[in-house]
Amino acid sequence: MPLLSAFKKANALLNVHATSLHAGPAGFRVHYWGFMPKHYNNSVHRHSFFEMCYVLEGEGEYTDDGQDYILRAGSAICSRPGVWHQIRSAAGMALLFVAFDIEEGETQDDYVQAFRRLAEDAVPCLADASSAPAAKLWEALLALSEGGQLLYPPHMLRATAHALLSSMLPLFMPDASGLPDVPALEGEAPRPGNELFRRARLYLEDNLNAPLTLDIVAQHLHISPRHLSRIFMQESGQTFVHYVQERRIRLAKNLLLSSDAAIKDIAERCGFESVHYFTRVFTRKLGVSPARFRRSGFAEGRSGPMR
Repeated sequence: MPLLSAFKKANALLNVHATSLHAGPAGFRVHYWGFMPKHYNNSVHRHSFFEMCYVLEGEGEYTDDGQDYILRAGSAICSRPGVWHQIRSAAGMALLFVAFDIEEGETQDDYVQAFRRLAEDAVPCLADASSAPAAKLWEALLALSEGGQLLYPPHMLRATAHALLSSMLPLFMPDASGLPDVPALEGEAPRPGNELFRRARLYLEDNLNAPLTLDIVAQHLHISPRHLSRIFMQESGQTFVHYVQERRIRLAKNLLLSSDAAIKDIAERCGFESVHYFTRVFTRKLGVSPARFRRSGFAEGRSGPMR
């Protein structure tokens, strides 16, 4: 997209619609957004707030508290509150920047503490942050602004802007110990075996009419048959074979009570090798043959399809 057009739209939209950002654990007050296609030099100065910059194109230098850094496309800057700093570029850089404070009254304590630490210890300049989420979010803001309000309403700009400011913490924090703890999701974290069992169940439900062996399902999940066998015992209390038979019998009961299909056809749809084998397994499990089960309309089948 043409930089001048995109930058003008971004300046106009974000400085109107993305100055008060509240979502999740942190609230931000934005003093200004800046999108300059040609940023040259500014004087040595300081702010009472954070100013974050990202170099989209060009080269230059950055001085922070007396320390010099080289800037090129992909470089990211964190100017901390109260720290003297300066940007210089002979040919001009395409520069994106935002100045903001954290609104402590609207922010969780651990995030307040994290931004206080950032104000003291932030890495002033990253030579190449082009692969960081923050860089992608800057680009997303430009794209959203270029698309205009008819395509991308203001709440999308605000959400992306909030994500960008939040991403500054992991980008510039010198080590992970200063980051807020990530809250655990409600409920127990899924165990690896749990997830594999869930995937195995989905595969079985979708393929009950096909041959289903321990080897076939294990190969689908890219694990060993022995591992899969252990998972079924741990998660269901049944062997793999018994579990598959139970699911096939449940499906057969539903079909017997809800359709007029021939018993031979039902046996095939449920993955049994023959109607004789189906009848033998069904009778052993329920104590009644498929034909008699259908005629009697057992009570457990009248309440609707089984889960």
